[in-house]
Amino acid sequence: MSEEAYLDALEALEAGERERAAELAQQIVEDVPDHASAWALLSEALMPGKQGQRLDLTRTARAIAATRKAVLLDPRRTDLWIRGAHLMRSIGCWEDALAWWQDARHHMPYEALPVVEQATILADLGLYDEAAERLACVVEDNMDVGASQNARIMALMGLVNKAATKERDTLFRPWEAHHDGWAIVRMRMTKPPISETTIFLLTVGPALLLLVLAARDVSSSGWSGLCLVSLATLTVSLVGVRLSRRWHQQVNRPALNLLRAMDVEVSSGYVVIPEDIRLSKLYMTLLQRTPPSYQERALKITERARPWPKGHRPRLPDFDSHLDEIGTIGDEEAPPAPQAYDEEEEATWSSEEEE
Repeated sequence: MSEEAYLDALEALEAGERERAAELAQQIVEDVPDHASAWALLSEALMPGKQGQRLDLTRTARAIAATRKAVLLDPRRTDLWIRGAHLMRSIGCWEDALAWWQDARHHMPYEALPVVEQATILADLGLYDEAAERLACVVEDNMDVGASQNARIMALMGLVNKAATKERDTLFRPWEAHHDGWAIVRMRMTKPPISETTIFLLTVGPALLLLVLAARDVSSSGWSGLCLVSLATLTVSLVGVRLSRRWHQQVNRPALNLLRAMDVEVSSGYVVIPEDIRLSKLYMTLLQRTPPSYQERALKITERARPWPKGHRPRLPDFDSHLDEIGTIGDEEAPPAPQAYDEEEEATWSSEEEE
């Protein structure tokens, strides 16, 4: 009976009837809790189907729970590991995503994907030393790396090496209340971030316009003049793209700092952003650009207003846990359950809102 229901759910999913597919898959897993394919189908059915459709916090929590169960029953499916990490990052649970990829390493210890994903998250959180250690593992363990992964590794290495040349104090750590990075945020907190396209048009646009005007005079010289103008236009465009990208990072450094602070806050569940910055135009603009589930979680954390514990740092998993045959080293306690999608905590938040 469960197989017939599974085929019906699969057919509904292929027809785009995601709600019906989710209902059928939910019934299957309630009757047969160890049906790995049904859990995977439920996870996929809970994902947005139409273009522009977005997940709220409750639906994201259900999708994460289904994905967790699916990989527990069938850890060989790389697509489920990727989906789970994507869902966690969509609600800002970077610390949980790190632990998620570490769990993946227990089943794929020689795959580069989990290590590269961990390094990416660590770099986004500003933990560049830890990110460099993750990237070093790719070389030390002689992992197979694809072309796309190699490009990401090179970009990450460039970012990490650039951070290594800076003074430690200049690297923004949002959990430090008196860090100089907060002063940088306050400098532009009344203005929204500037897009890279706008910077390109404002800086390189005039140069390209002058080249177009000069082309009228040069075009009379024949093919040689036309080639010269085309080569000059291409050169200016390529140089302009590189300069615009660099200027974009410099001009929007306050926004990048604040975005990192938002990620640390939403991931940890503790408040780190000062109230005056939270009410600023820059914060509101950045928050509006995040997924609805991220916004919901950010608002709940703000309402709870739990201050950052003194001396606390982002929670990192044991990156060597996969070296032990049973998955852990020694008798260390298992990391606490993720706060992002705990059903009891979600119910508590809901009751608090009703009150």
